[in-house]
This record gives sequence, structure tokens and C-alpha cells, in this order.
Amino acid sequence: MLSAPTGKINKAKHAIVIGAGLAGSNIAERLAARGWLVDIIEAGNSVASGASGNPAGIVLPQIAKDDALPARFSRLCYDYLLQRLRQLPACDWHQCGVLQIARDGAHELQQAAAIEALQLPAEFVEFVPRLRAQEIAGQTLAHGAWWFSQGGWLMPGSLCSALLALRDSHIKCHFNTKISHLSYGNNLWHAYSADSELVAAAPHIVLANAFAANELLEHPLPLKIIRGQISCAPATTLPKIDSVLCRTGYLTPAHNGRVSFGASFTNDDSDLSIRTNEHAENLQRLHEVLPQFDISKVNIGQLTGRAALRTVTPDRMPIVGAVPADIATPPRVVTLANLDRVPGLHALLGLSARGIVWAPLAAEHLACAMNQELSPLPQNIGNAIDAGRFVLRALRQH
Repeated sequence: MLSAPTGKINKAKHAIVIGAGLAGSNIAERLAARGWLVDIIEAGNSVASGASGNPAGIVLPQIAKDDALPARFSRLCYDYLLQRLRQLPACDWHQCGVLQIARDGAHELQQAAAIEALQLPAEFVEFVPRLRAQEIAGQTLAHGAWWFSQGGWLMPGSLCSALLALRDSHIKCHFNTKISHLSYGNNLWHAYSADSELVAAAPHIVLANAFAANELLEHPLPLKIIRGQISCAPATTLPKIDSVLCRTGYLTPAHNGRVSFGASFTNDDSDLSIRTNEHAENLQRLHEVLPQFDISKVNIGQLTGRAALRTVTPDRMPIVGAVPADIATPPRVVTLANLDRVPGLHALLGLSARGIVWAPLAAEHLACAMNQELSPLPQNIGNAIDAGRFVLRALRQH
């Protein structure tokens, strides 16, 4: 359930959110909907200055035949996001459907078997054989696909802007402001800029600034950087499609005369320059999506692109919740419930390339915890994304 706006400002509830991308915008809006005052602080000059600033992001859940916990989490997030998007008409959202094309014949059989085993509603996902997939795509494809008729693509920055505009009476934005250090005293968090100027103070602070969060933490969280580069081309140079096509890469329908495709994945690489070799890799991914399209017709010199840094965790699930404290003497039986936490310090991190789908429900879950409400997530999924899980695992290994 979504929290209705209260229309009242509760001055006892005040939070600083660092980062105005998908994570920060979602948690700021969810807190503001509950009457919280929020100072959102962003190093860039606008919302979605980092990885959330790509021109297109895919609205697509994960599916697994065994319906493992990450897939269940993704499915809940996808349903929640679709619900939210119906309430955000200002978001640049295109519900054109998504075809996730099988990688090969064996994978095609696995896709069909997964749909048979899961028995999910057809409006959520269905397996379509190659000929039907080609009808949907309007192009020749190599294999059948999962068809997500409610999926599509959106402009991430427009989602961030729509969320903040929805609660602008409760949210104050500080742009071009990089936080260099934090301090805690008298039950307040203090956020300081590089010149040691106090930007904001509040009882709660949420780190929603991806890998940069570790620059502010005494004990870093297990986050890893993955560089990703997308490529954009004039729409006239590629075959026309009406739905998003995914295989090893993705291709979006034309918008404002351009199409987006990609994307590259490079571990432990923080350089944001545009690379010709990664354009070439993205063109190969494009060929795998549209096997009959001659990619040699595309002039790499005509391509534009954007590189951004994704942040992932060792178990590929996000970090959501109160940040664990350093434990000098852990309890005899340590659990997430009795794990010491840093007072008022929260995290919404590790969204990988799935921030569009994951962030809204993850933010609702965190806002519920901060506002002392029951979460909409089942407890086992809440535990699986808890910020303290890695500390817990380390303690149990000793």
C-alpha cells in the first residue's frame, strides 16, 4: 500500500538524504509523503546526475524457474513500480512492452519451462514462440522470448523529477553540493561541504549516493563499482521497433529521433570517458538482438553515448536499512534483530543496473522502518536486503 500524503509537516521527523538519483528521490518522496521534512543533497547540478541520468532505462522484472528470493523481490518491485507510475503522469514513461529474447535454443526451452512452472498471469509475463515474438517486434528474431506486456522504458531523470515535484513543500534540494564529512552529536547528524560549511542537520540521514557512500562511512560497506556505457544512434540508421528488445543487450524504440542500446559492463573501472571499443561491443549486442541487421551500416563516429557507474554488492541484492555499528563484543547469538546499528544512519545502496525497478519499493520499505510502520515486504526478503546482513555473515563465520 502507498502512503497517502498527510498534508502536515511533522517537525520532529527530519532527514537528510545524500544523492538525488533514483534511490535518493524515491526515499525523499516516501518520507515526505509521511510528513517528514527532507533535505536532499546532490553533488551534481540537477537530479539524476549520476547513473540515473541515462536517457533510457528498462522496466523489466527478473524471472527464475525456481522463483528464488531475488526473483520474488524483483517481481514485487516491478508490480509496485507499475502502481507508482500510474500516479506520476509527469514521468516520461513508455509502456510499450518488453521482449526478453532467449539466448539460444536451450535457453528458449528454459524460458518456456519457467512460465509453465511458475503459472504467472499472462498480463505479467508469457512465453511467446519465435514467430509470435517477431510479430510483436516487427523484426526477424533468432528465438522465442518472454513477453512483458506491461513493461517498457522510461527516462530515469524524469522519474526523479516527478517524485520530488510531488512533495516539493516537504523537500529542500541542495545541488552542486558535495558532502565531504558527517558528524553526529546531540542526537543530530551534521552534513558538511568540502569547505567545512554545515549544509544540513537532522536526526536521520540516508546514504543514497552509490559507491560514494563509503567515503562518508567509518566502516565501508561491501560495494563494488561496475562501469556501464550506453550507445545512442539516429533512429533512421536502425530498423524500426515498437517494443523494447532485450537479449545479451537491449534496444529501445525511437524517441526524439534517437535510439539507445547497450550496455557494457566493466568491473572496477571508474573512468567516465566514452570509448569507441565499447561502442563496438554495444553494436555486437545490437546484432544479437537483431541478427539480420548489418551492424557495419552503423558509423561508429555517428554514435553518442553516456558512461555511468553502477554499484553492486557481493550477493547482487541492494543494501537497505539501518547501517550496522562496529561490534566490539557481539552478543552470544547474533541476529539482525539484535545487531547494533548506528543511530539515525540509513542506507539505500547497491541498486546495480536495476535501480528503476528496485528503488521505489526499497524506498517504501526503508520509509516504513524509519517511520516505525510495518513493511510491505515479507520478512525473509527484508532480511535479504538488510544493511546488516554482511556483518551478520562475517560474525557467524568466526
